[in-house]
Amino acid sequence: MTASTRSSRRQLATVVMLVLALVGGLVRWLAPQPSVARDLGSLLMVLWLPIVGNIIGWLIQRAKAPRHVLQGFAADAAFEPSARIELTLLAADTPRESRPIRAGYFDGALVVGSEGFTTRLAVPVDGEPVPEVPCVLAVQFLRPALALARLAPGERFTLLAGRRVLGTGHVLPAAPADDPRTALPVAA
Repeated sequence: MTASTRSSRRQLATVVMLVLALVGGLVRWLAPQPSVARDLGSLLMVLWLPIVGNIIGWLIQRAKAPRHVLQGFAADAAFEPSARIELTLLAADTPRESRPIRAGYFDGALVVGSEGFTTRLAVPVDGEPVPEVPCVLAVQFLRPALALARLAPGERFTLLAGRRVLGTGHVLPAAPADDPRTALPVAA
């Protein structure tokens, strides 16, 4: 049973119990003083008590729920290299996973110790990384000031995609901007 199914069932049960409580209140109000109908109306009115707990629980859950803020790079944002890295992919367990990074832009995280930095790698068309072979890639950080303060040249890191470790590497010193060897053709 999915959360949405469970939620819709709870909403239906809440509405039914509230309607029965309202009917009970109406019966109690219209029934003569000493009667079985009035007692039955009183019992139906008690059905609102569990609803109060549900409503309070819903309000607390809604108050604690974090506001969903999309993080990451905008799809239409231009690639602005922040640094260069040398990356060595780990050997894959299955052939299907032997090429996890394809040409174009690859979103991931560079992790140093317990700190992680959201990144986008520019993978050249003719330079897709191969497991256990070092390759040089340009990297863009979501928050370059934060990342570059921690990732000095020579700093070792681990590359993650989701919770999966893809490889390890180190940060390279910055190359001159006019060096043609650093120009990385990338497929969009």
